[in-house]
Amino acid sequence: MAGYEVGRWDNAATEAEWDALYRLHRQGEADVPRNPTTSSAPLSREDWQRTLSEEAVFVVRDRGEPVGLTRLTLPGHHPLQTAREVESDFTATHPAHRSHGLATVLKAHALAWAAAEGYVVAGTGGTVLNLSMLRVNTRLGYVTEPMWVTWERHL
Repeated sequence: MAGYEVGRWDNAATEAEWDALYRLHRQGEADVPRNPTTSSAPLSREDWQRTLSEEAVFVVRDRGEPVGLTRLTLPGHHPLQTAREVESDFTATHPAHRSHGLATVLKAHALAWAAAEGYVVAGTGGTVLNLSMLRVNTRLGYVTEPMWVTWERHL
């Protein structure tokens, strides 16, 4: 991890910093394997920034530029969460910085923050098509819940 810095995102960041983080987010969205339950319309830059300002966001920087991000949804912003639960909603690493363990370190940092803040449960989800993130989540101690099936019919 030489040269990389991990920390919490500052919502008082400049517009240029927000733009850089949004570009990283969009790159990550484009790369995430999708299925019918994980697909959603992308948020506009403004709606995305408003959403992130209500979350705990963590970034990995390389020479000041964000190259990885992960988001924790806090209670009150997710209908199924309890008061002491966080939900890991999105993690992305810039393609040029993948396979260095950054997503694992970043999510571990976010989970350590959540534990220090008094949260006792962390949830996450995703498609079985995203093997890289499944490995990250397994390394971090997440366990799968009972499986459910998604049905789709072409009309």
